[in-house]
Amino acid sequence: MAERVRPMSSLVFTFEQPSTPLSLNKSNSMHWAERRRYLSDWRLACRMAFQKKALELQEFAIEPVVLSFTFTFPRNGRRDPHNYVATAKSLCDELVIAGLVPDDTAEWVSVVEPTLRISSDNLCIVTITAREVK
Repeated sequence: MAERVRPMSSLVFTFEQPSTPLSLNKSNSMHWAERRRYLSDWRLACRMAFQKKALELQEFAIEPVVLSFTFTFPRNGRRDPHNYVATAKSLCDELVIAGLVPDDTAEWVSVVEPTLRISSDNLCIVTITAREVK
């Protein structure tokens, strides 16, 4: 009998942010090609960090998940966390391409409002939590 793949309850990984997280305000004023170029380094960094973490685990079950993104800023300031969904959406799309789940429909993915933190480490923290299927 084949060995059963153990379900993933929670997975956390980080990567260095290649630039300032893209806000909806800035995203809406950009040409689509400029936005795509801006986020391409984000997507690559996220995919590489996820794939490295997945290799460390060696196996994980594909199941519905909740995605949480924590973006880091070097200085305190007035920012609306939900304004950074432009970056979170792009990272969610990249995790689907990397094989986390088959697609990013509500059946497979829920994304919580991004969290913002102040630090000099410039890390994006990604938390993937298994979601109970109803």
